[in-house]
Amino acid sequence: MAISKKEKTQIKEIAVSATNLKEITKNEDQERILILNVDRDNDIGKLLKVSGPILGFENNLKLASDLLLLDPEESDANAIFGALKKYNDLKKDYNVQIATLTGHSKENLFFADKNIAIQLKQVFAEFPASGIVFVSDGAEDDQVIPIVQNFAPIISKETIIVRQEKNIENTFYFIKKAIKDPAFSRIIFGIPAIILLLFFFFGYFAFQILALVLGLYFLIKGFNLEPKIYRFFENILNKLSLTRLSFPFYLAGLFLLFFTIFSGINLYLSNPEFVFWSRLIYVIRAVLLYLVLSFVAFVVGDLIDIFYVKEAYKLGKSIFLLISIFVFSAIFDLALQLIIGQLEFNVFIISVVVSTVFLFLLNRITSIFDITTDITDLLIGLPVVSRYGVWIGQVVSVDSEKNVISYATRNGKVIKVISKKHFVINNGRVII
Repeated sequence: MAISKKEKTQIKEIAVSATNLKEITKNEDQERILILNVDRDNDIGKLLKVSGPILGFENNLKLASDLLLLDPEESDANAIFGALKKYNDLKKDYNVQIATLTGHSKENLFFADKNIAIQLKQVFAEFPASGIVFVSDGAEDDQVIPIVQNFAPIISKETIIVRQEKNIENTFYFIKKAIKDPAFSRIIFGIPAIILLLFFFFGYFAFQILALVLGLYFLIKGFNLEPKIYRFFENILNKLSLTRLSFPFYLAGLFLLFFTIFSGINLYLSNPEFVFWSRLIYVIRAVLLYLVLSFVAFVVGDLIDIFYVKEAYKLGKSIFLLISIFVFSAIFDLALQLIIGQLEFNVFIISVVVSTVFLFLLNRITSIFDITTDITDLLIGLPVVSRYGVWIGQVVSVDSEKNVISYATRNGKVIKVISKKHFVINNGRVII
């Protein structure tokens, strides 16, 4: 019995469908393996301005290529290429996917690990792997292994190390690279430079000044004050713009601060006849006014910027800070007078009590600018972030009657509404 042309076509379609079904079943039966690369200190984000997760072979290939074009010595690019090679090795026998995650700076490793955990959730939502092949470029990224193991077991781990020739030339090269690192250069060149300059300008007194400088340095390091001091000066320098009305105040504040430091050192060295404590208190009282005026200049500049950038929610804190500077400086001066016997103890106690009551009342008055309690127009323009610190959007409108706010997402195309019970306000940010 002859088979018609139509029947032959149907038989062929059935055979193709059976083959496709067999291939799909085969893929479903294959073990899901995730090839994972992690950049904990976010070198990728700093160079390319992208954030994870970066999924897929082609996306990671482009990422590694772009990274090497910007910095041929970047080890994270080699780690990504190592992950891509592992992908090619395993794709024949397993259902594989490749992902690169980005963290945060070394100054905030807690935030970095939080980012990695969030990105891993996104990856497993799209590709629920049963096992992970972890590829890294060193011990820093290996610190996130406990986080990764919460999602799936690590069945293989590979560290990508770039091979180098072990000769004197390469050793000299790496030493030169290390010296260029700001952390090493401050120690190798900065400290000896300070010592030499002190001996040049102050001679015998250089030993005392050196002890003071090293003491302050160890104090800053011991209590981890360096990031706060760095952020303070970075914040001031970022605001030094000729286009802003606050520029003269910030400039005056910096000038007065340096003038206070150098005046204090000069007064201390020019009065050797006093005993140590008497000389120190004399110097502090002599320069205290300049120090206060320096801080006042910074705060006044900040107050001007509040109106310049329309951040009225900061007004209450700035006013409270401005007045508090005068109150605390007065209390501090009275305490110094008490130490050297120029003030009675009961007068000092009364001054402290009066100042405390005054600051309490001032805090209550300035709380009218507090945006953490009520839904007001002061919320418009605030950034909206997740509880892990990831930026989501910006507040565009409020409805005080319904107790809700509306915010635009990062691309500005979607407007979302959220009620007060689903967010908190902290440090000028809406956290959901």
